[in-house]
Amino acid sequence: MGRFLLGLVIGIALSFGYVRWGIALPDFLTLPERLRGNIVSTAIEEDLYDLGQPIETRRRALEVFFASRSKFAVEVDAEYGHPFLNALYRKRATHDARLLRGQWDAFNIALKKPALRPALEKKHGVSDDLSLKQAMLFSAYQDKPFLVRWVAEQVRDKPTPETLLPLIKKLSVLPQ
Repeated sequence: MGRFLLGLVIGIALSFGYVRWGIALPDFLTLPERLRGNIVSTAIEEDLYDLGQPIETRRRALEVFFASRSKFAVEVDAEYGHPFLNALYRKRATHDARLLRGQWDAFNIALKKPALRPALEKKHGVSDDLSLKQAMLFSAYQDKPFLVRWVAEQVRDKPTPETLLPLIKKLSVLPQ
């Protein structure tokens, strides 16, 4: 158990160091892993590149390929303008937008609470239902730093409390 935890901590530290600062193990220590990855990916290449195979088979082969040749997969992603990374970001943005859309509906319940409504009105400085819900949604949106940054990069106009709900509705139905 102690060796497992030590290995886990070292693995986390190495992963963090690699992602943040590019610190990697020397090549001679990763040679067995790279060799294994090349052998495994070679074994599944026939199914991966056989366009006659069912898509499920090719997806499983791609999964094995990504697991065994992750560095090459990242290079391909970069070569083509990061479609995988962009799709991953879009999926996260869609997920966050769906959570916010669900909160919008839940705000009706919160506003019906006599003990809660005055505090919300005081916090947001508005009292009518629509403006209060918009302010609450905007506040919840501000608590999602990834979504705020992604929207800033993807959307021309910066959202306001009044324009956020239509944007959230649009984002929450994006294909994942």
